[in-house]
Amino acid sequence: MAAPRIEALAVRADSTKATEVVISVSIERPTPLDLNCDALVDPGDGGKFMMSWTMGDRRTKTARYDYKKAGTYRLRVSGTGKDACVGLKEVTVNVGGAAQPRSDVRTPRCPSGWALVEESVKGARYTCRARPPAQTLRCAEGATYFAELGEIGCR
Repeated sequence: MAAPRIEALAVRADSTKATEVVISVSIERPTPLDLNCDALVDPGDGGKFMMSWTMGDRRTKTARYDYKKAGTYRLRVSGTGKDACVGLKEVTVNVGGAAQPRSDVRTPRCPSGWALVEESVKGARYTCRARPPAQTLRCAEGATYFAELGEIGCR
């Protein structure tokens, strides 16, 4: 049995507090039996915390972290402990300033009229879904509006 691998690390600023960030870590399980995985998150400011995956957990977990002061930090995620995840990911994080955090993973972007499906981001893979229209269609008399499975129309 192989240990789950740290697949992706992304950090984004929290819009409510200048020094708070949201950290997302994704793992890849080689087989369904590779269930447990522990990783140490080192935000680069002296604080550290653990993230753990067990059976039934989603591949991507998120955590909030509040830096005590503005600055540029090197955030690292690495396997640790008896059930250590395999691998290491690092990003540079700018907090409390105009610069945005950078990630080693390109931020997924969906085209206009489409929205990112939450929890679909797995490394470089993600899913977009058509956004519902701002207004429903005006159907002719005798037909009714429908919206299902990403399609809209009049029946």
